[in-house]
Amino acid sequence: MMIRHSKLLLTAALLAPLVVLAAPWNSLNAGQQQVLAPLSTTWDTLPESEQKSFVGIADGYAKLTPEKQQRLHEQLEAWGKLTTEQRHRAREKFTAFSKVPEEKREAVKQMVREQQAEPAK
Repeated sequence: MMIRHSKLLLTAALLAPLVVLAAPWNSLNAGQQQVLAPLSTTWDTLPESEQKSFVGIADGYAKLTPEKQQRLHEQLEAWGKLTTEQRHRAREKFTAFSKVPEEKREAVKQMVREQQAEPAK
């Protein structure tokens, strides 16, 4: 039993630095918090790489047109409502889509739109 407990403590100690590296919500400046507000409730659970990506997006927000700012806000709201599993699947789909040659992307988008428009079977 002692060995199992020691392994658990060792595992926790090894993982602790990974948790510390992620930026807590309150470490963001006011502007970043305002842009990323739809993610505030799940921020501390996001991987560090994702947090860094979102901070970069927030830092470039002021340079966007009002239309693009609105679209980004809607996308952040939608992302914030996804479960961890749904986010994982979305990342996988994005990765797969990014490998599609650019000249074929519009055809793929159209195919997805058509599939989504079909009534559920």
